[in-house]
Amino acid sequence: MANELWLERVQRAQEAASARRGVDVSVMRPPRNPSADGSTQRAEAVAQPVVADVVAEAEAVVAAATAVAEAEVAPAQVAVGGDAAANRVAAAKARAAAKAAANGAPAAPAEAAPKPAPSRPAPAKAAAVAEAPAEVGQAGMNRREFVTYAWAAALGLLTLEGGLATYLFMYPRFKEGQFGGKFILGPATILPPTDASPQPDTNGKFWLVNTDAGPKALYMVCTHLGCLYKWEPSNNRFECPCHGSKFSREGLYIQGPAPRSLDEFVVETEENGVVALTTDSDQGAIPPAVPSPSAEIRVNTGKRIQGRPAAESSSRDTT
Repeated sequence: MANELWLERVQRAQEAASARRGVDVSVMRPPRNPSADGSTQRAEAVAQPVVADVVAEAEAVVAAATAVAEAEVAPAQVAVGGDAAANRVAAAKARAAAKAAANGAPAAPAEAAPKPAPSRPAPAKAAAVAEAPAEVGQAGMNRREFVTYAWAAALGLLTLEGGLATYLFMYPRFKEGQFGGKFILGPATILPPTDASPQPDTNGKFWLVNTDAGPKALYMVCTHLGCLYKWEPSNNRFECPCHGSKFSREGLYIQGPAPRSLDEFVVETEENGVVALTTDSDQGAIPPAVPSPSAEIRVNTGKRIQGRPAAESSSRDTT
């Protein structure tokens, strides 16, 4: 089997050599019927050097291809030991020459030792990656910081929305004409005269009093313990049936255990888009002026002004 393979290889080498040198392949082969004049020896003398040369070149090409394949798989090893591939090629040629000599062919002329391949430096990309120091404190925002800030913003927005929803749910909302909301009384012509008795409004829980300074809405609850006081026309004043506290027609403290004058709701007067309101001052609540009989009068029971202390009342009974 080995001889057949060898003969087949020799035949291919002969054909390649004859094609390269431009001679007939029959020159490369011994004759079938050797003559007595020595033609067989001459053919062998011509063919053997060529065969040995071709076989050596084939072995060298195979060894070089193997070395290149190994270099592609392990580029770092080829870079560090670049002369290893050349040494393997030389060794392959030597083995090919020895094999040809063992089969009866003359040894091919020895070639000069190949120069060692210059060692190539390691890939620059890997070196750059290894030598690049990690920068600290770079400007900008990385992905982790962005995610953290996004979560913080989302939680803050969620908390704000929850607080706003709770506030709107807990904040009292009163309809018009309901205690805690606004009561529209109408034009100023509905106000009683300035010397008339106060008019009660049980829905709004206030007494409507018209004074020379303007209309007032006195809260119906006594400032002592929360009893409902009444108007006593015979005495021209308010009196509390529970503990005897007394107040003037304008709600100022006169006498009794009440700690302050009566509380007032804010009265609004509006004409041509101009609104005037009850204001609080050191002298007590100051009612809004009525610009004309057509001005609209409103009482806001959601806003209350506390009365001044009893000791500061100008109507206080000192006897």
